[in-house]
Amino acid sequence: MQKSAAILLAAALLVGCQARETGQIKPEMKAQYDAAFQDMLNKPGDVAVALKYATVAKEAGDLEGAIGTYEGLLLVDSDLPEIRVELGMLYYRLKSYDVARSNFEAALRSPSLPEALRKPTVQMLSKMPKQRGRS
Repeated sequence: MQKSAAILLAAALLVGCQARETGQIKPEMKAQYDAAFQDMLNKPGDVAVALKYATVAKEAGDLEGAIGTYEGLLLVDSDLPEIRVELGMLYYRLKSYDVARSNFEAALRSPSLPEALRKPTVQMLSKMPKQRGRS
């Protein structure tokens, strides 16, 4: 198994199993979440599958699962500003403001950040509380 596949699979397994055990998956999303999780197990190195899982996990209420998957993608390729924006949004929702800010700033430093994401990212940074959030 490639290193990138192993990273993505490990991230999905760790947080996906925890999310199931704690019952944080929205009941109406359980089937879709389980299918996306199974796809990750079957195709651990497939970035498109990982992105789909992260999106489904976020919608299903498994924010940590989405974060773990996005963080795994960044270990494979650190210059993914769209992923940094997503991480910033997720950490913001978890009130981890320092980590959210760090991801938003990293996205804004990237020359490959699409212009359509630049203004909303700046707006999110301006909404950030001045106090430090939990990490």
